Amino acid sequence: MKTRIKKSIVMLSAAVMSLTACETAEFGSLNENPNEPTSASPSILLSNVEGAVSNYVAATTPNLYVQYLSNGQYDEESRYQTLNWSYEYWYGVLTDLNRIIALNTNEETKEEVSASDASNANQIAVATILRVYIFQGMTNRWGRLPYTEALGGLGNQFPVYDSQEEIYKGLFAELDSALGMIEAGSGPNGDYLFGGDMTRWEQFGQTLKMVMGLRLSEADPTLGKTKFNEALGNVITSNTENFFYPYLGDENNDNPWEDRFYAPSFRRDYLVSDVFVNALIGSGNSTTPEDPRLAKMAEPALNSGTFVGAPYGKSNSDTDSYSFITQDIINNMQAPLYMFTYAEVLFARAEAAALGWTSEDASSLYEDAIAASMAQWRVSDSAANAYIASNPYTGLESIGYEKWVALYLQGYDSWAEWRRMLAAGYEKDLTAPEDLLSNATDIPDRDGYPATAQSVNEQNYNDAIEAQGPDLLNTKLWIFK
Repeated sequence: MKTRIKKSIVMLSAAVMSLTACETAEFGSLNENPNEPTSASPSILLSNVEGAVSNYVAATTPNLYVQYLSNGQYDEESRYQTLNWSYEYWYGVLTDLNRIIALNTNEETKEEVSASDASNANQIAVATILRVYIFQGMTNRWGRLPYTEALGGLGNQFPVYDSQEEIYKGLFAELDSALGMIEAGSGPNGDYLFGGDMTRWEQFGQTLKMVMGLRLSEADPTLGKTKFNEALGNVITSNTENFFYPYLGDENNDNPWEDRFYAPSFRRDYLVSDVFVNALIGSGNSTTPEDPRLAKMAEPALNSGTFVGAPYGKSNSDTDSYSFITQDIINNMQAPLYMFTYAEVLFARAEAAALGWTSEDASSLYEDAIAASMAQWRVSDSAANAYIASNPYTGLESIGYEKWVALYLQGYDSWAEWRRMLAAGYEKDLTAPEDLLSNATDIPDRDGYPATAQSVNEQNYNDAIEAQGPDLLNTKLWIFK
């Protein structure tokens, strides 16, 4: 069969070559396929990008970094074996977004793409907001990155690595521009995150802006405070407005955690860590934890019927002796994975109030945030109130701990917050395993650049590490120093 296919390709190639060799031949529309688009469709590009968002919100590694999870038999990931992470995939995603923007700004195409879709302004706004969301996630992982000169193709094959300060300022400018151009009417086709609802896109952009503003609490508190307060009042206001990835009951777009435990992998390699389980057991016990969210976030171990965390950074091959992620997630193809939640917003507001950025009350916002997290995980009001009464607000350290719990399984978001609050001195103290498999000396502070980064853009790569520090996992980034 393969031989026949190869022969057919050769014969087809020969035929094509013989036709193209005749310079004067005219074939009219003979080679035109009326069912095949001749230019990129913004809706298809947008759907492709939104599909990529799942790879961000469902990533396993950051959930191991912040010790929500431990590995089972295969412990390399929790011992930081991976040194270099490829960002080429994400630049490909960004290329699709830039193409959407170009199609909606080019005089030759913008009328056509808006005639069968949303307005040019709304398409550009959505693409730009997603571009900011992806780029901020990238710089939080790697630090300095090609930004101002990125995605230039052959026009600029060797882009400079911009500083995080430059990237964040540029992203705020992009975000403000996008929010300012949102118009009344529907959003773009191909949007299955928010169904073309531009009110939701504005709310998402404002929430992203608030989170990014607080991320600057250590690196640039003046700019951070300004951007935080610009977003305040425009963000999500209840759990019903939480932003999440809407998975389907279909193997082509289902919850990745379900795939990791069942078809096609059947690995059962992600256990709830002893660090997380013991923290939530608190003053309770392995049957009745102090924090009622544990019973909603995890399952009792099969062998004991109690909550038992798997030792972090160890090989835990006897998986039935440890707690797994809740069946509501690993058994549910449509289980949502969160991008931003109301609890996260309330904790951000509580922290901003404690820092003096706003005139709001930190203590009441702290309590509201815990209550929102409890409701998100379907804990009863009575159990939530009892927990809040036993764990009153005591300052920024209490915010740091409770936010860590509330961001369960929001891996990259939690890792970014942990590093920022660790720099400020009020995050939960996590300890790296003793036997590491990489250049890390502690819990990673960043991801390493791709292995190809130096060879394909040597001078700018060298300039980046000279300015930022060695290309190691524990080189602290500007935003988290």
